[in-house]
Amino acid sequence: MRSVLSLISLRNKNFKKLSSLCALYTRTTWCTEYTKKFDPGEHYRIKKVPEDIWADNKDPKFTGVEVVENRWHFVERLFPKLRVPEPPKVFSTAGWKAPSETPPNLPYFIDRTRNHMLPVYENRVYKDRVLVTQVRKVQGDIWAFEVDLKSFLQEKLGEEVESHVNEMCCFVNVKGHHVDIIKEWLYEKGF
Repeated sequence: MRSVLSLISLRNKNFKKLSSLCALYTRTTWCTEYTKKFDPGEHYRIKKVPEDIWADNKDPKFTGVEVVENRWHFVERLFPKLRVPEPPKVFSTAGWKAPSETPPNLPYFIDRTRNHMLPVYENRVYKDRVLVTQVRKVQGDIWAFEVDLKSFLQEKLGEEVESHVNEMCCFVNVKGHHVDIIKEWLYEKGF
């Protein structure tokens, strides 16, 4: 308490601003070399840091840096591709098939995604209780596509199939897990 009172009296005599009393107190207690030339407008560090921080501790076990030029092709391989490469024209063992050269003569068309895949997805609706298979990117007569898809699934499964058409967003929902069956049917059609 006595040192704080002496600091307040020192503060009132020598300095005009009261805002840096805490900074002065820390400077007088920790570093006595700054007490006489302390300026409250400047910031000080208690420990002086040299400009080259590695100058004092040059260790012989660490080597220098070697600059390698003209090796940019190794770095370019790590960058993501700007566009998807062209698909192969042959059948893939992963189950992927290329679209036919000529589009099928139907009133509707199913466009591929930008990764050259069929846009057939499985969703869960109604609090994850109902599986729904969704066919997106249907162009043309979406109602004719829904009739053909529904008749194919009823013939294949032997039971009634519920479906829903969203004409604005160009997709058809079918109740149940039918992704693989629908993809095979679309491959056979030539999409």
